[in-house]
Amino acid sequence: MTKHIIDHPKGDTASRLARFLRIARQSGLHRTSAALVRRGRVRAQPRLTHYLRIARGQQS
Repeated sequence: MTKHIIDHPKGDTASRLARFLRIARQSGLHRTSAALVRRGRVRAQPRLTHYLRIARGQQS
């Protein structure tokens, strides 16, 4: 008589996890995310910051 299907060992889950982690680490950042990280931030124009400061009621 053979064993029931749930009585069989499920396999080595540590090796599955190791393979999954290796694939995840190799893939790294998506190209779009890496491009956003490399791209510089656009600074607000100094004129705009002065206008906003005046609009808030702050005087220099």
